[in-house]
Amino acid sequence: MIRPYRPDDWDAVREVYDLAKPDEMRGVVPNHVVLPLDAHAEMLVLFAESEIVVAEVAGVVVGFAGARDSLICWLFVHPEHRRKGLAKLLVGTVLAKLGGRATLNVAKRNLAARQLYENLGFVAEREFEGRFNGHPCEVMGLRYGPSINRTG
Repeated sequence: MIRPYRPDDWDAVREVYDLAKPDEMRGVVPNHVVLPLDAHAEMLVLFAESEIVVAEVAGVVVGFAGARDSLICWLFVHPEHRRKGLAKLLVGTVLAKLGGRATLNVAKRNLAARQLYENLGFVAEREFEGRFNGHPCEVMGLRYGPSINRTG
């Protein structure tokens, strides 16, 4: 079941992030750079500014996704629940809320995420050097739907 985030989901969402984020960033930045969600001030602000949906299995939150404006900035699935279609459902729900137009950034080395997004119809728009907690990383900007002009 996919549903809107509720404040009482915080512990489960934090756990999913803390388990999944190191996998996303493996080989991109040093392991010690990836902080737990509740210790990462910048990510906490982004989370508070985002519209989040969660995936539940048997009443337990096992994944979440979200966006700020037209930028999808959250997609995490508990490692034990991957490869079951939850990421696709989460992204589809977020895309529906965004009217079928979105952008996102993904680590260039995160081949699993890139394949998921490409299979969903995202296209690469640009490559650039980003920063994660002060460390450089290669990033790809992807787009879904017509081009979106963003400022900032």
